[in-house]
Amino acid sequence: MSKTKIQTYDDSYLNYGFTCMIKSGIEVPQCVLCMKVLANDSMKPDQLKQHLRNKHAEHTDKSKPFFEAKERELKQAKVDSTGSFHIQAQAITEASYALSYGIARDKKPHIIGETLVKPCLLEYTKIILGDPATQKITDLSLSDSTVKSRIDDMSADIKRQVIEKIKSSPMFAI
Repeated sequence: MSKTKIQTYDDSYLNYGFTCMIKSGIEVPQCVLCMKVLANDSMKPDQLKQHLRNKHAEHTDKSKPFFEAKERELKQAKVDSTGSFHIQAQAITEASYALSYGIARDKKPHIIGETLVKPCLLEYTKIILGDPATQKITDLSLSDSTVKSRIDDMSADIKRQVIEKIKSSPMFAI
């Protein structure tokens, strides 16, 4: 049985727009422009350059200080709860819960979020608001398991609230 070689991060990879993050105890490259995390075996200069050329062609001629600034923004976005990345992720999660609630309220199959709702949302936003807004909708998770999980979370929260109200009621006695 052959072992796969674990690649290690080199500071020169920042020249291609990649920083390093630890995922499951292994260093993996993360693009400072789109925040995409690649597999450890992609931590090779040629593959990192290819990502930069294919996904961010307008930034191929940028210098290391540009990528260093983007790296600082990325690290700040992960830490700072008031940063735009956090706010955007929070809005996407909130939208996912709202749509899951609608699916549960109307007693529809959970898969409808993935097969009907999301494709329609993508089509409408592309027509009305254009590609930048459509990209945000792409991040919205409405898979069967996600919708089920959201419904379970809301159910548990309602149950917790009811139990708290009962316990705090003067009429409650064991």
